[in-house]
Amino acid sequence: MRSLVGPVPEPAERASSALRRCPRATLSLPAPTDGSPGAAAPAVALVHRAPGTADLSLVIPTADAAASPSGGVHARLEVLDEILGGAARGRCRRLVVVDGLVEQIDTRAQRHAATRIARDLPDSALLGVGSESALVRLRTERILLTDDSGVTDIALDDLATSGPDPFTDLEGHWLDHLNDPRCQVVPRLALRVCRCLPAERPLLIGIDRAGVDLELTDREGRARRERLPFAEACTDVTELGTQLRLLAGGARYPQDRAALRP
Repeated sequence: MRSLVGPVPEPAERASSALRRCPRATLSLPAPTDGSPGAAAPAVALVHRAPGTADLSLVIPTADAAASPSGGVHARLEVLDEILGGAARGRCRRLVVVDGLVEQIDTRAQRHAATRIARDLPDSALLGVGSESALVRLRTERILLTDDSGVTDIALDDLATSGPDPFTDLEGHWLDHLNDPRCQVVPRLALRVCRCLPAERPLLIGIDRAGVDLELTDREGRARRERLPFAEACTDVTELGTQLRLLAGGARYPQDRAALRP
């Protein structure tokens, strides 16, 4: 049987998508030099990377930002890229680690930066910037991606010139819809890689412009992941719907549109 494990987005794109989703992240700051125990790694509410650069803007609690030296401090950002929709919600599928220099920004500049960021990444975490939360800059020095394909050291230039997957912001909604028991798309996709459906319903655990990721659990409870590539890469929701229909064995156009074609 021909292998259906197909191409996936480049590591820099996968890392960029994970940083934009940022479902759960922490910033590990160095322990104080006076010997006192260090505080727990602060939670990061938002990560934003401006196009054309590998540097990141982070939203963290104000108290943690105030505790870091004003001249900058080396720190490590860890982002757990969790599945945001469907029955597998909350499961981690990749880890992105960014080492770099954290720099403070004055309060007025933080608010201006938050306004600019909101145009590209609207998020409620930006509303508290300047009061209960702070916006800091992380000058990226090294970035590592860990997923099913192993550990990849990503070049900073690759990250700077890469963007997130076009469906990053919508993936969770698609996973919720397609993993609904009333939707038969996922079982049809699973029949592409197995002769009969397993005892447990297959799960769709990832969607990107190049294809989808399925998780199948056999009768012994062993789970395996299968990659189903699209025939063509997608750039918008219409193309994504078309490729999903084709992959599930349907027509390129919905029935009502197909009937109108010559």
